[in-house]
Amino acid sequence: MAFIKRVIGLMMVLIGASGIVVSVLSARFGHQAVDNITLNLDSTLQLVNQSLDNVSETLVLARSTLTEVTGAVDTVEETTDNLATTVRETRPLLSQIGTVATEDVPDSLEAIETAFPSLEQVAGVIDSTLTTLNSFRIEEEILGVEFNYDLGVDYEPEIPFDESVANLGDSLDGLPESLRSLQVYLNVTTGNLDTMSQDIYNLADDIGDVNEQIGELDPILSEYLVIIGEINDDTRAVRQMISTNVTTMKQGITVLAVWFALTQVAPLYLGFELLFGRRGTNGEDPRSEAEEDKVDGEAETAS
Repeated sequence: MAFIKRVIGLMMVLIGASGIVVSVLSARFGHQAVDNITLNLDSTLQLVNQSLDNVSETLVLARSTLTEVTGAVDTVEETTDNLATTVRETRPLLSQIGTVATEDVPDSLEAIETAFPSLEQVAGVIDSTLTTLNSFRIEEEILGVEFNYDLGVDYEPEIPFDESVANLGDSLDGLPESLRSLQVYLNVTTGNLDTMSQDIYNLADDIGDVNEQIGELDPILSEYLVIIGEINDDTRAVRQMISTNVTTMKQGITVLAVWFALTQVAPLYLGFELLFGRRGTNGEDPRSEAEEDKVDGEAETAS
């Protein structure tokens, strides 16, 4: 009976001691776990803060870029409108040029061609006259004095004047008809300019629509910046709260470990009592139990 009590006492001592060891280890590893979790969580939140800061800077840069793009697109839209207006206003000038080039000039050239035969005859007379004047010379000796006299006309062209006029008239052959044939191309060009000006106006309108859509992004980006700023502030507040509550969590773990260790004091005490025979099962004197064990042993020996 006493042996069983000692075994039970030993088991209770071991349980109580292991409970105290577990309490100490729980407090130690609990503090380490809190530190590790806090460190990892703080690192993660710090990374989130940095990422949000980068996103915020990117959005600020994007908004600034959009502002510059909006200004540039406004300039492009205005330039495109001006270009369309210039192209459209070029049509009357081109029509006037077409009228002059395909009607007035050919008529004038035909009138000149008609006059060229008469001009050629006049040029022949002028050429003969100038040739005669160029060949006029006086070379005489009177009373021993030599007289050399001419009219000072120097006319010896490689091509006679009438032939030059004839060549000029020949060079105008077919030119009026060629100029009149340009009317078709000028009409096509005028139509193309009208289409081009309308297309440029449409392009300017499209650019204006795109610019309006780009302008609508600015308030959206501003709203995102506000949201990101609030999230960033909340994240920093969480980091501060975690840093503040780490000590409290460690103290809580310590209190729980101490409480658990204190619960092991009773079984540890009872275990020592049973192990060293200081307490009976029903509160009897341990010395009487020892005597009973001795009497039981002597009886067994006698039998």
